[in-house]
Amino acid sequence: MKESPALGVSEDLIFAAETELGIRFPSALHEIWKTYNCNNLPGGWRVFPVFDPANPRKTAGSIAYENTRGAWGVHVMESGLLSIADNGTGNQLVLKVVSGEAGPEIFRWNHETEKLALWKPGMESILRIAKKERENVTKIHQRHLQKS
Repeated sequence: MKESPALGVSEDLIFAAETELGIRFPSALHEIWKTYNCNNLPGGWRVFPVFDPANPRKTAGSIAYENTRGAWGVHVMESGLLSIADNGTGNQLVLKVVSGEAGPEIFRWNHETEKLALWKPGMESILRIAKKERENVTKIHQRHLQKS
């Protein structure tokens, strides 16, 4: 029987991203990435994955890359924020960082005004989507195995 695809990442890979950025992520974000590492949200938002050397093509635009070399990442980090997602327009979903710890509340950062607004769906909505995506991909994989 073929092995199931790796859909989430390990705590070790998450720790490596935290180390690279010098920021501790909230536990809810750890759970999201361990559940499903490549999340897309309504409104065109793409949650940055944790880089996974076993899947470099799909995770190349990782949270560490986007915040250190991405179009808005360096600027956002200089403002005491951590970008966790973008929607392709320059706007970002960010977490406030205090003393090396990213807070659990998500804010929408407007790239034109640099103002923050609470993103009301929150972490829980991303985790729900991650669980649903994992379930969908697992079902597709199982159907494929049955046909083989």
